[in-house]
This record gives sequence, C-alpha cells and structure tokens, in this order.
Amino acid sequence: MHDDTDLFAFPELPDEAVIALDQFLDTFYTHFQNHYFAQMHRWYHELDQRHRDNDQMPLPLDDPPF
Repeated sequence: MHDDTDLFAFPELPDEAVIALDQFLDTFYTHFQNHYFAQMHRWYHELDQRHRDNDQMPLPLDDPPF
C-alpha cells in the first residue's frame, strides 16, 4: 500500500457521474442513519454522560474570592 496516496484527489468526472454519485452517497447516508439511529443515539448519550464527570464544580457564592 502506498502511504503517499491522497485519498481525496478525485479524478475529473462527467457531470452525470458526479450527480449520480452525490445522490447515491446522500441516499446511502440517510439509510445508514435511519438504520443505526438507536445505536448512534445511545453512543452520543453515553459519551455526554461520561463527559459530565469533567464539569467544574461550582464554588460557594458566600466564599470570598481571595
């Protein structure tokens, strides 16, 4: 495998091919999200819960600053 290959160096394509690929990718992404919605929702919810432990605890308001 070549390490110097740019994965985002796209070749020139006819207009029809660009539109067909765009529509395919859009449809694929929508179906993917619809199918795996529950898993993605669970992952991001759990991730949010894990990061809540890192929140700074508030200081008492009656405590002088210095």
